[in-house]
Amino acid sequence: MCPFDRSLHFLCVVHLLFQFTTSQLVGSITRLRKDEYNFVISISNPTKNTISILNWNTIFDPVIPLPASLVFRDDQGLPLRIATTYAMRAGITDTDFLHLLPNQTYPKSFDIRSLLQVVPEGRSGNITVALPAGFKGMSYNGTWTVPAAAAANFTVDPPRLGDFSAAGLQDISLTSRRLAMEFHFPLFDNDGLVDPKPGGALGGIEVGDSCQGLNGTSMTDALFDAGIYANAISLAAKERSSALFWNYFPSRARQTVGSVASSVQKAIKGQGPQVAVRCTDYFKTCYDNNILGLTFTPSNLGPAEIVMCPVARTLPRAPWPCSTHPGRQIGASASRVLLHLILTINSIYTDAITGSVYGSGSCQLLKNSHILATTKNPDSYAQLAMAQWGYGLGGPPYHGDPCPPTLGIVPNVQKRTS
Repeated sequence: MCPFDRSLHFLCVVHLLFQFTTSQLVGSITRLRKDEYNFVISISNPTKNTISILNWNTIFDPVIPLPASLVFRDDQGLPLRIATTYAMRAGITDTDFLHLLPNQTYPKSFDIRSLLQVVPEGRSGNITVALPAGFKGMSYNGTWTVPAAAAANFTVDPPRLGDFSAAGLQDISLTSRRLAMEFHFPLFDNDGLVDPKPGGALGGIEVGDSCQGLNGTSMTDALFDAGIYANAISLAAKERSSALFWNYFPSRARQTVGSVASSVQKAIKGQGPQVAVRCTDYFKTCYDNNILGLTFTPSNLGPAEIVMCPVARTLPRAPWPCSTHPGRQIGASASRVLLHLILTINSIYTDAITGSVYGSGSCQLLKNSHILATTKNPDSYAQLAMAQWGYGLGGPPYHGDPCPPTLGIVPNVQKRTS
């Protein structure tokens, strides 16, 4: 929302126009040969500007081998779960971008067998693969550098995540066609090594044996808090007069948001597919302190996993919710990181949530985007949860006075009594 003071209103409008200016990229998906499982994705920049794309959890990301941003659907148009990796970052730096010069093309190949978890029934069928509608990034002439405020700072107490909004990233649109591929199933050899059907033990989310001592206690506490946060999201989705909900989501998203929250609640209560929370960096991605944690949803090889990196395990359980200015990002916490990561596991919620827009202010602006969906952005859920919790809705652990909502509007719901 923009203030009514004319000078401030003008600046605000300019900021919003800048924030949602789009620059056109063109994408293509090509199958190498009809009898092969490999396909190639190409992204081209036909404009006269350089376009820098935030590579987090996209096909550009050098850290994760299995991008979660691709969309696979079956013959009925229903989403298919794919094997994914997702990393949560602490802040933005210049190394987090892929730079496409004018008329430059970026190609990358994938083997569909490394991605698919569930295949359609029958001896043959079609799978459709699609690219996302766009990315976050910047279009410019000359040079551009990420502002220092967008980077994280772990030398202060409490640690501070980067201010995502400080980067001033634009919506970068992507135009592409879907690729329909016909296969004879099963895709996997029936040699007993790989099960082409979804399976694995049930039991929901559990803190694994690699988290021992203080790590085990802090991760158990963080998992408890994530359940409280999920309950807070559910309450906001149900309350149609909630001013906090429409700070982050459009009203039409209530059913989707409520369904996501319910899925997370069930998983934390021990219902559904097994997910292990690990404190050991099996995937060797925590070498960079900018990575807080990651998730791995495997392709028919076992339960999903959450890895909490060392820097995330040193964060406090949960920050005081009134410790930052309204509309700005609340300090880093292990609870918020764990909730964010849980939301990206598509064995918990099939229609994968893979966005990488962080912080209260940026998530509120994301609601106005015509390219990126706020319901696909995990931190939008986390920010709503923290706002609800800060006001006193959802349950413990915070028992202090309620924080004033960002817009100073008190939701028409009762504050919890205990």
